Amino acid sequence: MTPYERLMAEQIPTGTFGGAQPARRPERPTERHWTALEQLEHRRTLLEALDNWHSDHDPRPLRALPDPPATDTDADAA
Repeated sequence: MTPYERLMAEQIPTGTFGGAQPARRPERPTERHWTALEQLEHRRTLLEALDNWHSDHDPRPLRALPDPPATDTDADAA
């Protein structure tokens, strides 16, 4: 067998030197999706909690500033 035939007879090289395979990631457990009934229950609980929620925080954190006094340059620009 010629060197070329030996090369062609080999499998595609994997780079693992001796056939060792790289470690695989562990399988992630499948996530369980909520059923429609569970979704409705969670939504009801959330809306109930939001309905009874209140805050003592001022809802207007920004204040309007008064207009600055007019100057002579403002009158000239108009």
